[in-house]
Amino acid sequence: MRRYAPPGRAWYALRRTLPPWSWERNLDELLRFCREARIDEVIVKVDTEEFSHGQVPLDWLREYLPVLEHIRNALAEIGVTYSLNPWITLGHTDRGRDSRKAFPDMQMMVGHDGAECKACACPLCETWRTHTTQLWRLYASTRPAVMWVEDDIRTFNHLPVRYGCFCPLHLKAFSDRIGRRVTREELVEALLAPGEPHPWRARWLELQGDIMVDVVANLAWVVQETSPETRMGLMSSGPDLHCLEGRRWWEFARALQGQADHLLSRPPLGIYSENSLRDFYYGGASIRKTRRALPPGAIELTEVENYPFSTFSKSVALTAMQMALSSALGCHGVTLNLFDHLGNPMVNSAEFGRMLHEEKDYLTALASRSSPEAKFAGIGILQHERASVTKHLRPGADYGELADDGGAWAPLLEAMGFAVTWDWENAPVLALSGQTVRAFGDGEVERMLERGVLCDLQAAQALIDRGYGRYLGVKIAKRGLIHDLGPVAAEEFFDPEFGGEPQRYLSATLPSLSSDLEVGVLELAPGARALSRLVDCDRQVVAPLMTVFVNELGGRVAVLPYDLGGLWMMAGFVQPFRREQLHAVLKWLARGPLPLFVLAGGYALPTRAEEPGFSRVTVFNLSLDPWQDTRILLSANGRQCQRVEFLDESGQWVPVPAEQWRTTEDGCLCIVHPQPLTYRRPGAWCVFWKP
Repeated sequence: MRRYAPPGRAWYALRRTLPPWSWERNLDELLRFCREARIDEVIVKVDTEEFSHGQVPLDWLREYLPVLEHIRNALAEIGVTYSLNPWITLGHTDRGRDSRKAFPDMQMMVGHDGAECKACACPLCETWRTHTTQLWRLYASTRPAVMWVEDDIRTFNHLPVRYGCFCPLHLKAFSDRIGRRVTREELVEALLAPGEPHPWRARWLELQGDIMVDVVANLAWVVQETSPETRMGLMSSGPDLHCLEGRRWWEFARALQGQADHLLSRPPLGIYSENSLRDFYYGGASIRKTRRALPPGAIELTEVENYPFSTFSKSVALTAMQMALSSALGCHGVTLNLFDHLGNPMVNSAEFGRMLHEEKDYLTALASRSSPEAKFAGIGILQHERASVTKHLRPGADYGELADDGGAWAPLLEAMGFAVTWDWENAPVLALSGQTVRAFGDGEVERMLERGVLCDLQAAQALIDRGYGRYLGVKIAKRGLIHDLGPVAAEEFFDPEFGGEPQRYLSATLPSLSSDLEVGVLELAPGARALSRLVDCDRQVVAPLMTVFVNELGGRVAVLPYDLGGLWMMAGFVQPFRREQLHAVLKWLARGPLPLFVLAGGYALPTRAEEPGFSRVTVFNLSLDPWQDTRILLSANGRQCQRVEFLDESGQWVPVPAEQWRTTEDGCLCIVHPQPLTYRRPGAWCVFWKP
């Protein structure tokens, strides 16, 4: 197959719509833009957004096919790759469309609450499958390098349907599986039953997973039968949400890949409109979580999107940061959805083109040291595609609460300078939150508890429910909202061995200005030790908080009995006192230096990746304040440093003077960066180890 997005360079794939009424002038501008902005690929979007017809009429597409062929040929003449991105598969939302008029036999999506779509189809519907097969055969006839499947290939977020599909076809298929007729109301009640999951939940998610594997296998077959050289691409919505529909990632990916050598993946980065630099935590996690979920070998092009377009929506600087994040985390390139799909000229936002041209050399230098095969090192975070199957729900839970909730520690730890990883198997410490640990087998859980584990309230409860309470060193006497405990004032960090001292207080109300945070009142087992406690307005003890314990397996466990998934305001939790305590606790859990700790101003996004012969460290400053004298501390694992290189502003890897790095007594490599580090570009270092 044709070589595509070679590793070690920045690959730009522009997503662009050329509407039927303006495609000729749009194409002239597009060809100029590709040359000037150094675009490698154009992903043509079809029947897009505001001018979408809903379910695409076959006659409309037949008339538009010559336009697509003309675009493909024109791009080929200037050496730019042509790919195709139909805007819908099932349909995103109705947006006032009613495709039932054109397709009266098409079954539309039905929600768990009975809501019905008018333009978003049910994936079991044979009318939809036949129509989509015809459409995709026509799309494939234009021989695109990649055919992208949009993130509407899911059962949730098809407004007015929030969670589907509970149409008659799905209910019949499920009834056939369990051997009796089931109504929508019965099924939803069983799926959301509190406590121990109802057996139907696993069967329902299995059915949904089976249906979607069958759907994407057919899409791949149709495309590759028509155009054998075409690869398939998948836009996804993140593993946490796809749990809701029982996605079995490896099986799903293999089915969609078809006969091609690679599948393409487009993980979401969020920040469609600019708000806060803190939103970067979502994108950094999304890249790593999606990569973890997929089989090895996928080509990754992240979703850099500006909606509703122009610099009024998102700045050029923030867009460049997202591109740098993609290169730093080993992605092959970026897809760029920067301009509207209404036929308006791109010159209206010419700033983006200039930025793309100027940044490419820097991004290529960053990508040259960043491979997708590298394993990230840090505090381990769990995810599991069966988390929705095993989750215990509260009475009256919303359907969305079935989502995987195992990542709450990740942005909190990163903000305080601790690198995290979803490659958790070799992590010295695991940070457990939510109920994801319920999805793991007994042997896996016991191996976790043999090393260092940090638990929030929900994770501790899940382990206790499974019979592992004696390994935690605590019992949960009761749970409730923090202000139900009385006039709680502050958390006191009193233990000097773990970053505390008497009367060192942190507000207990800041995390819950909008709503109370749930907390557990712990009873400590013999040998357990409290490091902090809640106190009232007279400084009297209300309840212990952070505890540490060495269990009978030899593992070390710390419990902080906050439900971190319910934390409303990050700034109330990530504080200098908290960072100091957690640094000591995590080192104690790890029995030595941490994989990576960055001591700098507030809101870091640090990563460490292990490449052959060197470790790559990148640090994003997600605050507006420049950092001075940033300190990078990474475990050497018994190795000696040979040299350190830093990526400078011009995109050159330059040696770091020997006086700026040293090995500490506890086996850390400490790098001091004396120059200001701003949000504009990440700090990037390569540490080469002696053979």
